[in-house]
Amino acid sequence: MLVGFAGSMTSRKTEDRERGATLVESAIVFGLLFLTLFAVVEFGLAFKDWLSVSHGSREGARAGATFGQDPAADILILREVEGVMSPIGFPAGSDVRIYNASPAGVWSGVGTTYSYAPGTGCGSTVTPALPGCCDWTPCPEPGRPTYDPGLAPAWPTSQRIVEAPDTDRLGVEVTYHHVWVTQFFADTSDFTTSTEFQLEPEVFGAET
Repeated sequence: MLVGFAGSMTSRKTEDRERGATLVESAIVFGLLFLTLFAVVEFGLAFKDWLSVSHGSREGARAGATFGQDPAADILILREVEGVMSPIGFPAGSDVRIYNASPAGVWSGVGTTYSYAPGTGCGSTVTPALPGCCDWTPCPEPGRPTYDPGLAPAWPTSQRIVEAPDTDRLGVEVTYHHVWVTQFFADTSDFTTSTEFQLEPEVFGAET
C-alpha cells in the first residue's frame, strides 16, 4: 500500500512539473508569436508610409516639370504633394523642399523648404485664388496676404530656364514624420525621399 501511494505521489508530481513546463513553453511561444505579429504590422505600416512619401515626391516633381515659370509653380507643386499624401494623413510640420537640381548654374542647389501648416494663409487679395487655404509656411502662393516674393520661392520662377535644350532640373524632397504604432522601436522617424525631373521646354511664339 505504501509503495503504491508513493508511486502515485511521484506520478502526480511529474504531471505537475510537465504541466508547469507546458505553461512556460506556451507563454514563450505566444509571446514570440505576438511580437512577430506586431513587428509585421508595424513595419508594414511604415513601408506603406515610405511608399507614399516616395510617390508624393515623384508626383510633385513630375507636376513641377510642367509648371515652368508659372508664378504659382511652387504652390501647385505643394498642392500635388499634399493631394498624394492625404490618404495616409499628412501631419502638420512635414516638410517639402523644392530646389534647382541642375548640376551647374547661378541657381544650382538653391531652393526653399516649406513646412505644412494646415489652416494658415486662408485670406486672399485677388480673385480668383486657388481654393482653400495656402496651408504652407512660407506661403508661395501669389495673392495671399502671407505671400512674400522676397522670401519664397528662393529660386524665383522667373529664373527657371525653360528654353531647350538647356532646361533646368527641378527637385522635390518630401520629409514625412512617421509615428510608430507600438513605439517599441522609436516614437517617430523621418522618412525622406527626393525626385528630380527636367523642366519641360516651353514653346515661345515663332517668328513671322
